[in-house]
Amino acid sequence: MSDINHGKDMRSDEALEALLRHASPRPMPSSVDRDAVRNAIHAEWQSVARQHQSRRRLASFAIAATVLIAVFSLFNVFRVPAADAVQVATIEKSFGRVYLLGEQSELRETSDLASVVSGQTIVTGPSTGLALAWGDGGSIRVDESTRLSFVSRESIYLESGRIYFDSMTELNDAPSPRLVVKTDLGEVRHLGTQYMAQVAEEALVVSVREGQVSIDGTYHNHTASLGEQVTLAGRQRPSILSIGRSGAAWEWVSRISPAVDVDGMTLHEFLVRVTRELGLELNFEGRAEQVAHDAILRGTIDAEPAEALRLRLATAALDWRIDEGVITISESS
Repeated sequence: MSDINHGKDMRSDEALEALLRHASPRPMPSSVDRDAVRNAIHAEWQSVARQHQSRRRLASFAIAATVLIAVFSLFNVFRVPAADAVQVATIEKSFGRVYLLGEQSELRETSDLASVVSGQTIVTGPSTGLALAWGDGGSIRVDESTRLSFVSRESIYLESGRIYFDSMTELNDAPSPRLVVKTDLGEVRHLGTQYMAQVAEEALVVSVREGQVSIDGTYHNHTASLGEQVTLAGRQRPSILSIGRSGAAWEWVSRISPAVDVDGMTLHEFLVRVTRELGLELNFEGRAEQVAHDAILRGTIDAEPAEALRLRLATAALDWRIDEGVITISESS
């Protein structure tokens, strides 16, 4: 700053000071006026503060409402509508104690169950067996001490125990029915076949009697073929053993075989059906096959396959013998 400007500033300050010395003192406001001003300022401050609080509350409410709307919208997007229960199977034969799992996980014994709908869970007691006609085709057998849930028209969930499935495509010449057996250790899909699936001791065991079975395990996949018994346990690679199509391992299946309406069926058709139930290969000697084609059956057969076979062959004057999984039918001597 120049000396000229500095001098001007000093003269201005001195003039102002002199002016203030000649001014009379300003009167002090009364205590009443001071209190009135103080109260007015305080009231104005409270009003402004309340407005700020209201804005903050409204903002908080708006944020909360936005979050709730977002949550409900997300829930509605991902919520799967409850599917109506549909019939998935009919019961063809049962013995022993059969239970339905209730809404509170209680077991309710049932003795007159005729069909099964999706969403139901069946539990079988000791010395119990159950045969079901699967809605899309084929036959399911449920062994004792088994817990089985019916998920939909195409899938079931085997929690524990043992089941058997026969697609029956060779008997009725129909398309292969859809059935996926779900377990905690993997999923089992048949490729037109007869097989047994068992869940026990943290292992899934699949035994193939006919055809092939695709196993989509938690850690390993495998396609099992006729005569194979595959075990999946944990992360271990599948263990594969050989198993016959008949014998002790399959006896429980025959005990649950449902009654068969044979009225108008030829003896030959019956033999094809019953040997399939027993896991036997059918063979004829001499004129026995022609006799089987000519004989017409009447009525209903409600007996285990082996006993039904013996009775029907006896009435047709035919003999039979079993050797290494092959049943040979011949004329009586």
